[in-house]
Amino acid sequence: MINLEVPSNAQKPLISDEYLSTVVEYHKEHPAFAKRPLTTYLLEQLDSNSCLSKGESFTVVNFILLFLCGLSIYSYSVYIGNHPRNAVLSIVCFFLSFSILFAFFPPIYSYDEPLHYFLVYLSLIALTKGKWLLYILLFSLSLITRESSLLLLPGLALMTVNMFSSRLHCLRKLFFIFLPIIPYAVYLFIFIAETDIEASSKQDLMTRLLHFHYNFQSPKFIVESIMSLFLAIGIQSYLLYSYLSRNRLTTSERILVNAFLLVTVLNTAVVFLTTWARETRLFTLPLIFLWPILAKIVSSEYRYIRTKLSKYKICELFSYILLLLVLITLSTLVTNKVYFQTIGSMTDNFFNEYSAAASLLLFFHFIFRFLLKPRTHQTSNM
Repeated sequence: MINLEVPSNAQKPLISDEYLSTVVEYHKEHPAFAKRPLTTYLLEQLDSNSCLSKGESFTVVNFILLFLCGLSIYSYSVYIGNHPRNAVLSIVCFFLSFSILFAFFPPIYSYDEPLHYFLVYLSLIALTKGKWLLYILLFSLSLITRESSLLLLPGLALMTVNMFSSRLHCLRKLFFIFLPIIPYAVYLFIFIAETDIEASSKQDLMTRLLHFHYNFQSPKFIVESIMSLFLAIGIQSYLLYSYLSRNRLTTSERILVNAFLLVTVLNTAVVFLTTWARETRLFTLPLIFLWPILAKIVSSEYRYIRTKLSKYKICELFSYILLLLVLITLSTLVTNKVYFQTIGSMTDNFFNEYSAAASLLLFFHFIFRFLLKPRTHQTSNM
């Protein structure tokens, strides 16, 4: 969507209306995307009722939705007991996530995700407040926006099991959790019957079963697939592990972390088996449960490492700093000599730079969090 004015695009506008119009038409015609009409409807309504072109409408709609996602993360984070300062930082963590920061760069190809995330967070807020009718409506809309919401249901069910002790009460809540599947199934049946895409949908499903081989067909594709998973949830998962190793979770944190772990397993398997793993946004789905508490995790890790470092003199850290420099050099070489996208080039985006920065953060944290031994008191002067 954004033209970085590389040589091949030097004469093209900042926002390519021609390209984005093609993208919209593709999402209206391809059977896998045609049954997700809500984002297309919003941008076409804006296009029809304003002076904006289709490409500009796409840009405005999605950036407004991303802004609303940030607000919904803040609202949910505060509602479950986080400090407003941490809730704001959670928004920053959301926008700095790889698949959000590069949402509209190939091969991430975000389209329905902003609306999807927004509807899911509204559903979570309604669920937490016990407004079941509103939850059913909002989550049904999220399913129509992207059917991958189905993978969130086991996580929501796990949250419900944790929230309610009575078995009968829990079963009743589980019924409401899964109820949006019914209106979505009715919608899907009517849509397929009206648009006559049953045959093409079956063909698309059979084609998806070949994606696992595609994702691992050669060393280059294997590296890209693994890096795609790492860039999507690697740093967040690592920080969560570090946080869990020295903290007792609150009730709300435990509920969200358990849901995150369960959905991560399910979603990762589905992505590798049935989609193109290079589309990093597909791995990001489980972070919906982690973003609202991610700021608290980051803040806790930062304070812990800062406290450890304050008890050392710089000269005492020389060997650790040297190790860090060696690892930074190696990670830079790897991200520039080994990791390549199977479409596009390094000059078309900042994926390699982000990979190097993420590796730097990981190595810095690992060395000073796990290798550097904590001191209980300052070393006295002799």
